[in-house]
This record gives sequence, structure tokens and C-alpha cells, in this order.
Amino acid sequence: MSRQTNPDEIARGSINGGGGLGVVGGGTTLFEMQAALIPDESKFKYESARKLARTVEKTFNSGTADQYFLHFHGVEDHEFDRIERELRRVQLRNSVRFTFENALDAAIIRITPGPEHSRVGINLYCEIIDKIASTPGHSRRSVEGSGATLFQVPGVRSKEGDESFLPRTRVGRSAWPSVMMEVGYAGREDFLRLDAQWWLINSTGRTRFVILVFVTKNPLALDIECWSMAESSGPESRQTSLDVPTCVDNFNIDSFGNVKSLLGSTDLRIPYTDIFDQHHGDAEDVIFSLDELSEFALSRYQMMI
Repeated sequence: MSRQTNPDEIARGSINGGGGLGVVGGGTTLFEMQAALIPDESKFKYESARKLARTVEKTFNSGTADQYFLHFHGVEDHEFDRIERELRRVQLRNSVRFTFENALDAAIIRITPGPEHSRVGINLYCEIIDKIASTPGHSRRSVEGSGATLFQVPGVRSKEGDESFLPRTRVGRSAWPSVMMEVGYAGREDFLRLDAQWWLINSTGRTRFVILVFVTKNPLALDIECWSMAESSGPESRQTSLDVPTCVDNFNIDSFGNVKSLLGSTDLRIPYTDIFDQHHGDAEDVIFSLDELSEFALSRYQMMI
């Protein structure tokens, strides 16, 4: 099967009980689709790195929501270093994630002020690394964490995620992760689902698995979605084999630890070949049973009370 080769012609989809993502054609970029989800009052003209940092600080301190998305037009990605310095000055660099679209001279900033965001992401990342370390022939040093690094499609666009890792066989500062994690709050599902599509498409096959985690605080709950490239079930598949970003597993874990799946998923499985670039005879997928997902969620809920 061939991978999707035209990243700007895939549109927004959502998971459904039928088993996957609905995809429709169109000429709108993923960036523009995310920008359309941001209200006009959260869109600004870029004037300077310092003014941008002040806007982020004011938004962060407003305390009216758990997660904010700000859109700035007139900003070029070479301004990133200046913006980063100003955000460090106001001690907010770790609370923001960037997406740049060069052709539009625009940026989207995602602000995640809640502590649940980092705690859930870091702990799930550690659980996955522990699973990899227990795989025959591997250890914790088999993969390299890349965290909230800015990954670039040179001259086109760039993006930061929350947590990510790559096999140690990939070298260099520009090496993309094989697995990416994005964590957000319930109510922003469409935005992060577009993030999943961004990673799978714009990495041109280097990022092969994306985990989305949505946190609900009242009542406590976690929703987990696993995304990868899968063969399209749409009309175009009759003419040619086409891989598109698809939600392949999903889990809802309520405050009591009960796990349900709209897609009928029986475990969270990260294929070995999605993590590593080279296969070997003892290769094993990373698997979390429903009981393990329940246990993980309940341990996180204890930290959110």
C-alpha cells in the first residue's frame, strides 16, 4: 500500500462506531482547518516576540479555561528563537506548543496551563518506555525521547508535540520521532485529531503512531485514541490503494476505571514496526491490556483530586 503523498488534500475526520476516521477531499491545509476552530477574539497580528509573550501570559493568567489556542498572522518561523526567549522570560515556555505554516506566515500556539496535562503525558510515556525495555533484545536505551522538539518540513511548516520517542538507530538533531503523544482536555478533540493527521502525513512515514489523550476533570475520565496510517475504505480505494490517517483504537476510562471502546478495541497495541525501523526475530508489540489501562487511569486520578 502506498502512503498519502498529498498532505494538503486531506480534511478533518472523526471517529465513529463504524470503525475509523471519515476522510473527505479538499484543498484546505490541516493548519487552516485548525485555525478555523479558533474564535476571532483569539486571533492576533504579530508585532513582536515580546507582545506575543505578553498575550500568552495574559491568556494563561485569565483562568477561564483549561486549554487555549491562539492564532498569530504575520509571523515567520525564523522568529521562533526570539519568541522562545521571551516565553522563557515570563516562565511560560513549557506551557506552550507551536505550529508554523510558512506559506501563510502564521502560527498557532496551544497553551496548556493545567498540571494534569504534563502528569498524564509524562507518566504514559514512562509506562511505554518500561514496556519497550522489557521486550527481548531491548532496554530503555533502545529509544531516545525527543519531548517537545520543533520538527520541521524545511521551508514549508513545523510543529511541536508533547511527548515523543524514536529508535536509537535514527541519528541527528533533525531525526523525527516514530511515536508521538499529544495530551489535551476534553472538548478539544477535533483540534488534536488534526494534530494526529499532521504528524502522520507531514513526517512522510517517519512518525508511524500517534497517541491522543483527552483529560476530563469533572467527572474524572481519560479518553485515549491511537492513530496510524491505514487503508482507506472510501470510494477512492476502489481505484487505488490509499493509506490515510485513521483512528485504529480508542478507549474511554471513567472515574471508576471502567474501560469502553467505540471501536471494540481489546487492547492498546503499538506495533513493533511502528516503533523501530529494523525488524528482528524476537520482535514484540507493546501491548497494554484493558486492566492495565484501567490501573493507569486510576493512578492518575489519584493525582488529580
